Parts: sequence; C-alpha cells; structure tokens
Amino acid sequence: MKKIFKVLLILSTLAFLGIASLYFYYNKESKELTDSVRKNAYGKFIKLSKGYVHYEIAGPDKGPLVIFLHGAGSGYYAWDKNFYELAQAGFKVLRYDLYGRGLSDRPDGDYNLQLFTDQLKELRDSLNLNTPCHIVAVSMGAMIAIDQANKNPEDLDKLILIDPAAISNGDKHWTLKTPLISDLLMTIYWSPRAVDKQMNEFHKPERVPEYAEKSKVHLEYKGLCRAMLSTWLHTCTKNMDRELEMLGRNKKEVLLIWGKNDPLTPVSLSKKYRTLIPHTQYAEIENAGHLSNYEQPEIVNKLLIGFLQN
Repeated sequence: MKKIFKVLLILSTLAFLGIASLYFYYNKESKELTDSVRKNAYGKFIKLSKGYVHYEIAGPDKGPLVIFLHGAGSGYYAWDKNFYELAQAGFKVLRYDLYGRGLSDRPDGDYNLQLFTDQLKELRDSLNLNTPCHIVAVSMGAMIAIDQANKNPEDLDKLILIDPAAISNGDKHWTLKTPLISDLLMTIYWSPRAVDKQMNEFHKPERVPEYAEKSKVHLEYKGLCRAMLSTWLHTCTKNMDRELEMLGRNKKEVLLIWGKNDPLTPVSLSKKYRTLIPHTQYAEIENAGHLSNYEQPEIVNKLLIGFLQN
C-alpha cells in the first residue's frame, strides 16, 4: 500500500510540474503597465476609478462627436483605418481601449457589461464630452453601444453597428467555469493562438499583415488572459434580444454593416438584427470578414461619413 501511495505521489508531482512548466512556457504576459510604459506610448492616458484608460481624440473641437468602440479581442487599433478619416471629414472622434485590452489597465473584478458601460460614461465625464454623440461599434463593442442607446437615449444621436456580436445562446463551457482549468487553458491554449485566431477572422488576412503585430502588443501585458476569460463568462455570453427589441422601439437611426465573409458572426445573423430593429439601414460588404471596417476601409468609411452627415 505504501508503495502504491509513493507511486501516486510521484506521478502527481510529475504531473503538477509538467503542467506548471507548460503554464510558464506559454505565458506571454511578462510586462507591467507602468508609468514608464504610459509615458513612452502613443496616445493619451487618463486615470478613472478602475485604473488608467488609453485613449485618443482627433478632429475639430466643435465637430460632431463620434465615439468608436472596439471588440473583445482587440484594442483601439481596430479603428486605425477609420479614425483619422472621420476626423478629416469634420468629426471630433474619440477611441479608447476597453479595460483589460490594449494599454488600458486590467482591474480586478468581473468584466461584465456594467464595467464597460461605466467606463464609457466616466471617460466622457472626465473628458467633458457630454454632448450627444454618434457611436460606431464593432463586434462586442456593439453590446456596449446598444446598452448606451437604451439607457441614455438623450446622449446618443446615430448608431452604427459593424459585424455586431450581441446575440448569444448563453452557453458557458464547463472548462471556462472551472477555476485553475480555465486559467491554464487560457495560458497554454488561447494565448498562443490568439493572434492567429484574430487573423483568421479576416477574409483575406494576407492583405492586412500589420494587424498581427498590433495584436501582439497587448498580449504581453499581465492580466489580459484573466480579462478575456472574465469577459467571455460575463459579457460575451449575454443574449441581447430584449435590448435589440428596445432599440427597435426607440427609433434611433441605426446603420448595420456586415462583412459578407464574416466567419465569427455569420452574415445570416443580420436577418435577426433587421427583424428586431425594423428601421435599420443595412449594408453588406463584399470580400470582408469580421472586421469589415479594417479590411475594406474605403467602402466602410464612405458609408460611415455618408450616414453620419445626412
């Protein structure tokens, strides 16, 4: 009996050491978001109640305000091909990194929709951007935009949803809900594949190779895996059918843009959005995947400017 116990102890120790080795080998989060990093980074930073937020403002000070909201797996670089074009068209534009992404802090706590909507409100208040605005949102950013449109309709003029990810069946895989296992899988499975997964969401990733380098940056800072896991558990699995119906009733002007070759949120889902928001305008983008705004910026920018100026 002692021999069996000894063997089991040795095997358990070896298994633990093996798992620990995998964790540290694949862990890419080697950097801290320090004052030195912020000092040498592009863009600006402002300290809010949950930590520092990385943001950028461009365009004429008195231009109509447009706020860009990126998705779950990216940062404000997702708008690199749209941000300055709208500024040049006369809009005052704001983009920022959601908590847990890019160069914004990774606060403790649940990454739920409330966290992100509070971040937007506090950022606007702190920057004195309290005039009614337009919101342009992609992927999970659409969830924040829809929530804002319903809760604070007086603060929103027009809404543009690009390849939105606001319809979920609510399923949470047991591996995501199991402590230690979920942390381990995020580090040894998700993180090493995160950039490739992002690139595979484009229709023709070879046309935008620079996006991979941009995506690698925020993987290096501690807390991203934790933030992503919590976002999947508390935000991405939220079904917003009811909120979309509310949006359909409040008569806000909405433009829905969808990449025809989107592999993450298939274009077939657009039918449900158009049913729940009957008055929405709709544009389908040829040769574009999930980030159609980045893959086909000339077409999308023309749509954005035309919709917002009319």
